[in-house]
Amino acid sequence: MDRIVNRLLLVMVLLLATSTLQAQKKNKLTMKKGDSKTVAGELYGDLACKGHAESQYSLGMCYGNGDLGLERDTVEALKWVTLSAENKYADAAWTLAKAYGNGQWVEQDSILALEWTEKSAEYGVIEAQYAWARHLALNDTTNLAGAVEWYQKAAEQNHGAAQLALAKCYAEGKGVEQNDETAVQWLTKAAEDSIPEAQYLLGLAYTDGKGVKADQEKAANYYQGAAEAGHCEAQYNLATCYFYGKGVPKSCEEAKNWARKAAEQGDADAQNFLGVCYTISQCGRPNMKEAEKWFALAAEQNHVKGMYNEALCLMGVQGVRPNKKRAVELFTKSADLGNVDAQNKLASLYLLSEGVERDYELAVKYATMSAEQGDPDGLYMLASCYLGGYGVKKGVLKAIELFQEAAKKGHAGAKEALKELGQKVN
Repeated sequence: MDRIVNRLLLVMVLLLATSTLQAQKKNKLTMKKGDSKTVAGELYGDLACKGHAESQYSLGMCYGNGDLGLERDTVEALKWVTLSAENKYADAAWTLAKAYGNGQWVEQDSILALEWTEKSAEYGVIEAQYAWARHLALNDTTNLAGAVEWYQKAAEQNHGAAQLALAKCYAEGKGVEQNDETAVQWLTKAAEDSIPEAQYLLGLAYTDGKGVKADQEKAANYYQGAAEAGHCEAQYNLATCYFYGKGVPKSCEEAKNWARKAAEQGDADAQNFLGVCYTISQCGRPNMKEAEKWFALAAEQNHVKGMYNEALCLMGVQGVRPNKKRAVELFTKSADLGNVDAQNKLASLYLLSEGVERDYELAVKYATMSAEQGDPDGLYMLASCYLGGYGVKKGVLKAIELFQEAAKKGHAGAKEALKELGQKVN
C-alpha cells in the first residue's frame, strides 16, 4: 500500500513540475539576464513573474520606453503588456489596442486593435468605450443601439466627445428614440467641457427653440464660446447675430470681424456675407473692390448667392473690371441651382439683349423657372412673354392669369399691366 501511495505522489510531483515548466516556457515569465538588477526589475520583476497584472504592465512599459535602467526592447514590452492585458488589467488592454492600431512595438493589425479596444471598453476604459462606440456607429449600422449604449457609458463618466456623440444620436434618432430635450441635456454637458461643436449646436438649439425655449442671448453666448475656439460655422453665425442685433448689440464692425475669421477659414457663407457687408452703407463706406474679392472666393465654391453677387459685380460696378461673359456663366450656374434672383436676371438679359444676344426662348426658360417658385418678378416677365408672344405662343389669357398672380404678391408692374388690359386684380 505504501508503495502505491509513494508512486502516486511521485507522479503528482512530476506532473506539477512538467506543468510549471510548460507554463514558464509558454509565458516566459522570467526577466532577461541582468535586467532583474535594474530599478525596474527590483520594483516590478518579482511580482510580474508571479502574475501580478499591474507589475507586468509597469515592467512592459519600462521596456517599451527604456525607463528605470532597462534598455528599450519592444519584444519584451509586448510580452509583459500582453500578459497584463490577459490578466484583465485595463490600462494594458488599452495600450495593446493603441499599439496594434498605430503599429507601435508591433506590425499594425486592425483586427487585433479592435479586439483589444472592445476588451478595454468592457474593462472600463473610458476612451476605449468611446472608441468602440464610434466603431460600431461607423461600421455596424445594424448595431446603432450598441453604439449608443457605449456612448452612454463613456458620457456618464464625463467624456465630452461621447456626450456630444450621444446628443447627436438623440437629435437624429439614431440607435435611440429621437428626443430633442435629451439631446440638449447632453449637449449642455459637452459644452461645459468646452467642446466647440457642442457649443455651436447648442447655439443652434437656442436660436431655433429646438429642445429648449428659444433664447437669442444664450444662442449668441454659445456661438461666442465656439467662435473663440475657432469653430468656423459658429464664427459665421455670431457675425449674423451682431449684424442683426440678435442676442447682442448691433455692430457691423463685430459682424465683419467674425465673418472675416470664418471667411479666412474658407467658409463660403461667410465669404458671401462679408462681401455683402462691404456693399452696404450701414457698414461704412461701400468698397466694391473688397466686396468682389470675397464674392469671387464664395463663387469658386459654387456658393449660389456668391456666384450671383460676383456676377453682378462683373457686369460693371465701380472698382471692378467688367467681364460680362463670366458674369453670364455665373448667373447661369446660380440660376440652375435654383436662385430666383439669377433666374430673373437671366430672363431680363435675354429679353433685353444686355451682355448677351437676345434669345426669347432662354428668357422664357428662366422666367418659367422663377415663376414656378412663385417669384413675382418671374411671373411678371413670363406674363410679358405670353402677352407679346416672345419665345412662346402668344396667349393673352395666360398672360392675364400670370399678371394677376404677380399682382397678388404686390408687383407694381403687374398691377399696371392689368389696368392697361382693362383687368382687375382678383
